[in-house]
Amino acid sequence: MADSMHTLSIIVVTFNEARHTARLQRSIDALRVPQGVTVESVLVDGGSTDGTPEAAREAGFSRVVVHPGASIPVCRNIGAREASGDWLAYVDGDCEVAPDWLEQAMVFMRELDRVILGWPARPPEPMNALQQAWNFHWLNKNPRMEEFLGRRVVREQGFRLATTRNMMMHRAVFDALKGFNEELPTGEDTDFAFRAYMADIPVLGVPESKVIHHGEPVTVADFYKQQKWHANRRSYEHIMNLSKGRVGGNAPKYTAAYLAAASLFFLGILLAAGFQQPLALWLCLAWPGVIGAPAAWISLKGRTFRHLPMLFVLYAVYGWARALDLLGFARLKPSWKISG
Repeated sequence: MADSMHTLSIIVVTFNEARHTARLQRSIDALRVPQGVTVESVLVDGGSTDGTPEAAREAGFSRVVVHPGASIPVCRNIGAREASGDWLAYVDGDCEVAPDWLEQAMVFMRELDRVILGWPARPPEPMNALQQAWNFHWLNKNPRMEEFLGRRVVREQGFRLATTRNMMMHRAVFDALKGFNEELPTGEDTDFAFRAYMADIPVLGVPESKVIHHGEPVTVADFYKQQKWHANRRSYEHIMNLSKGRVGGNAPKYTAAYLAAASLFFLGILLAAGFQQPLALWLCLAWPGVIGAPAAWISLKGRTFRHLPMLFVLYAVYGWARALDLLGFARLKPSWKISG
């Protein structure tokens, strides 16, 4: 298997990413490609109005296809059909891959017949306080490392760390899972990685698999819009049904707890102000407790509390955005970068 020839198809789904495509292709061109591997880049555009397809062709993408109005999962599946590789990778149009990104994946791709590799993409330097805190969250939400094939990886519930900003797999995995769920407007990558996990396909978090994401939110308002866009109760329902609630349900469970705590908060205010029941104010502690507990837990796991105040703010915003989706108030899913 190690002596076989392989083609890695890097699939990029875009919508109005013209300003980023050249940088991404330059990073692909700068990859250190091991002997016996060839690389192609396939861009699938969902109907950009800023000249993204033209910019991609000029930048040197191997193949550019345009499907106006196609959803993100539909575009991801189209990309796989257009690709010629026996290995597939997904990155976003506003990302750039590290020069050793492919090298870091080789031991797993060559030694295993089926695997998904991923790791959270990080914002570019310098990061502001919000970006530092959210990157800290990602790096510590599931940090149980172990040695595997001579590398440090996360094997236990590694699906939590794999998104299509940084995901590589054998085509056999894509075929076995029948691609991305085209019924989901968002959350299709979480659903995909979780279905692989449930099918006993290894999903590994590989910290040396480095990708920079230039589209990370820089303000709390943008973070709120991003989380409202990412939230998808249909994806939650699918994951919960597959696992019978045993695993993979952290986001909906937190959202449910957040809603319950927020309800107790407003009930406490109502009873104290409207019915002169000052002891009811104790109910108000449930809401900051639900927000503060995970912020403190992640801080303990990361062995520093310097991000605690910002994590408190971000978990509060995260819960509110996800709650709106769970209650049915965020059904439309335009890109968070252009939504109001």
